[in-house]
Amino acid sequence: MKSRGLALITVLWVLTLLSLIAASFSNSTRTEIKLAFNQAGAAQAEALADAGVHAAILGLMSEKPSRRWRADGTVYGWRRGNGDIRVQIWDEGGKIDLNVATNDLLKALFVAAGHETDEASVFADRIVDFRDSNDLRQLNGAEDRDYRDEGLSYGAKDAPFEALEELHQVLGITQAIYDSVAPALSVRARQRRPHEATAPPLVRAALAGEVLEPESPAEEPEDDVLNSEADSSGIEPIEPPLPGGEAAVDEGDIPARSRINTFTIHAEGRLDSGPVFARTAVVEIGAGADLPFEFWAWKQGERTLFPFAGTDR
Repeated sequence: MKSRGLALITVLWVLTLLSLIAASFSNSTRTEIKLAFNQAGAAQAEALADAGVHAAILGLMSEKPSRRWRADGTVYGWRRGNGDIRVQIWDEGGKIDLNVATNDLLKALFVAAGHETDEASVFADRIVDFRDSNDLRQLNGAEDRDYRDEGLSYGAKDAPFEALEELHQVLGITQAIYDSVAPALSVRARQRRPHEATAPPLVRAALAGEVLEPESPAEEPEDDVLNSEADSSGIEPIEPPLPGGEAAVDEGDIPARSRINTFTIHAEGRLDSGPVFARTAVVEIGAGADLPFEFWAWKQGERTLFPFAGTDR
């Protein structure tokens, strides 16, 4: 009887152990399936976003002005397969160029972004000192010695900014400060004053706060587009003028671009199942005789065009 009881107990323990192994294997399998599903969804959302970038390029290159996509921050949106795409384009010529902008305009930008006047003067002077080729320190600026005093292993670059991200290297520019002004800045505008017709709201606010000499009306035309509800909100999607799509828009409704012909394209793809991917690219149209366009930046962006669940954005 004892041996039979011991055998029964052993069988029960073996069955229990096998049940635990089976449950663990099942849970692991479900987790792996879920991870694979999420990865597949993320890849599809990324593909939608990338498709949005290329659709925007085609829209920018349209030979018909009435079919040409706007580069003033207007949001375009459309369905594709089992998801949605939203695209926003900004004319780089409408932004403030870090390499050529005046000290006053840089200061006005930081003030428009919500920084105190004294703080804005420091940031503007330090940017000028970082990019200029001399060792002469601006009133509130910073040269090599100031960087060393802060324990940094580098000093002022004494050369033009090659990428917007280099702004992080300017003494005192934190991530929060960078985020507050980055959407209004460029290193490819190559002009001292932004093109106002396609300037982001923050740039227009900086221009309004800048101390300028009077300009003739011909040099500063009024543009009703800048005051339109769709332009100021920038969140309500509209259908893009794709071939075979909606009726062409009025050519007069499209603000003239700058002569820079370089654009920041922000595209987001969202699947019906939930995954969202954001792509940000900087592209130059007509970059060369053999190149219809050329990418200067291609990176994962920050989700801004599709609202998060339970929020307004």
